[in-house]
Amino acid sequence: MAQSPSSADISAGKARSSDVEGASRPSRRLLIAALVAWLILTFVLPLGALTFNAISIAGFPLGFWITAQGALAALALLAFGFAWRAGGITSGEGAAPPLNFASEALGAVGLIGFVGAVAALGYDGLAFPLALTAGLALMAMFIAPRFVLYPVRSLGGFFTLRYGGVWPRRLALLIAGAASVLLLAADLRGAALVLQALLHNDYALSIAIATVAVAIIWIVKSFVTARSATSLIYFALLASFAVFLFSLAVPHSNTPIPYWAYGTSINDLSALEQKLVADKLSDIKSLRPMSSPFLQLSMMNFAGLILALALGVAALPHLLGRYASRGAVLPGDAAQRGAIATGWVAVILMGVAAFAVFARLGVGGVIAKGVETTVVPETIGTSRALGWVDVCSATVTSAPDIAAACAKAPGQRGFLRVQDLAFSHDGFVVSAPMLTELPWALVAPFWLALLIAALATGYAIVAGYLEASGETRQAPQIDGASLQPKSITLAASLMLAASFVAAVSGLQISELASEGLALIAAGLFPALLLGLYWRGMTASGAVAAMLTGFMIAALYIFGVRLFPVQMFEWTGHFSNAAPGAVRKFESLQVALVAAETDDARGLAASVLRRHAVTMANWWGLRPAAIVLIALPVAFIAGYVVAIIDSRRGAQAGMPSN
Repeated sequence: MAQSPSSADISAGKARSSDVEGASRPSRRLLIAALVAWLILTFVLPLGALTFNAISIAGFPLGFWITAQGALAALALLAFGFAWRAGGITSGEGAAPPLNFASEALGAVGLIGFVGAVAALGYDGLAFPLALTAGLALMAMFIAPRFVLYPVRSLGGFFTLRYGGVWPRRLALLIAGAASVLLLAADLRGAALVLQALLHNDYALSIAIATVAVAIIWIVKSFVTARSATSLIYFALLASFAVFLFSLAVPHSNTPIPYWAYGTSINDLSALEQKLVADKLSDIKSLRPMSSPFLQLSMMNFAGLILALALGVAALPHLLGRYASRGAVLPGDAAQRGAIATGWVAVILMGVAAFAVFARLGVGGVIAKGVETTVVPETIGTSRALGWVDVCSATVTSAPDIAAACAKAPGQRGFLRVQDLAFSHDGFVVSAPMLTELPWALVAPFWLALLIAALATGYAIVAGYLEASGETRQAPQIDGASLQPKSITLAASLMLAASFVAAVSGLQISELASEGLALIAAGLFPALLLGLYWRGMTASGAVAAMLTGFMIAALYIFGVRLFPVQMFEWTGHFSNAAPGAVRKFESLQVALVAAETDDARGLAASVLRRHAVTMANWWGLRPAAIVLIALPVAFIAGYVVAIIDSRRGAQAGMPSN
């Protein structure tokens, strides 16, 4: 019988699958083959959509189908095949743990956030569901089988045991904390939107209710040890989503299985939007072609977004600790559990694009019927009152005032047009069922299931971070969910910060989630991967990798979001802004200096900031896509410092840590 490795061996990076009884043993050839296949499915095929779209299968442009469904199914099968070939002694743990895993991986982000992104961005929004599936497959194949070899229960425990000292763990917790605020904010925003759809209450109040609900769940779970019912949440979510999607598709689809065969509906959407333009109910720039790639995101940003999300998910602290650590799974089950969870997640995410297509068909059909601005439907007024859509830039919600605002719009002919309705990405998802007047009995179960899933994921984020913070080599039994003073302080701080960000940032769910995952990808993934696979990785190397990756990503993301004017002033020579935009920026700066009253200065500063947001970038990169720069720099920094550290240790005649 194989013996468990000692803590000294593990901290020195000497843990091998052969040292742990029952662990899977993937060969080097299997790892290389799996990595190549993963790269092809995640990047090569989706980036080739322009070529593949020339081929149509069952009404689907082939490139669109590959990215929306084919690659997701293939990634799940790849993870299954890897787990089978890697071997290991499995315990037959049953279906519940992978279902729990899948439910917490999805939450509200995987549906409201991703559907909203696809509806708004078309093909380019498919990067989100693809990246989540790719990240889970990556975790199942490359992270979980190695991570489970370490006798820890969290990412914090791994950094303590693998590297020793306090700084690797402290820095990892700092990065995880910053990312968790954004991820929890995305989840709370999703829960709040669902509460609005159910109760028609204020957004800020809904954020507060969702935050209190997550806090109550955490407190109750701290006192009561009960078997998790998250697997039931997944089935409730899947069943209600399938019924909801079928109901949304019935008026527009001729097939009894619209979840899988909606290719003709993509063509119907294109024809409907062309008709709207011909009827002067839309202008061309307001439309977003569903299947045409790289119109909203450049290929570089598309690839960067996938990289950020996939690597961030693969190193996601609460998923690693709760489902891939030694405290949560037997070594032989880790890869299989991750593969099964990837499959369950892919089943739902393959319906995201269908949801977006049918929702756009429904809303477009309402506009095509001719909605007079003098008799705006109550559903549109309600959506405006709830903050999901701006109608003709009106600041009021009454029908007469909306009609008056629309009458002032250029080219207005008395009917609502596509350009008169400015939906937020997330708001469109919750507005569409209301505007298309779907039966409440079909919509409400889906909203309820989604709300429960969002709250369960919110609890998992909080509990996972507290577990990572509480576990150390010296005190391995500290439970992150327990009501200790430090846990209470950390939980309250995390939830309050996340609720504040969700309430005031104005960012969409997809933006909050992608930027939180980008911080993990740049800050944690290099040190985690090198620590798992390279014995020469040292504590100093881990600190260098985390510091460089996180600092580059954080400075860029928060600079673009919070300080765009200063960002452009300091780093404008890296921006891809056109000369005309630069001249306008300079003239707006002059106008701000020349403003004499407080009101004039406030207005000038607001206009300058809005313009700076469009220019504050490095080489045109979106915030999350900064991982294209931060990630290689972090790997190089970690490798170089570890090599230097090892040589210094060798010269001193002692091993480096």
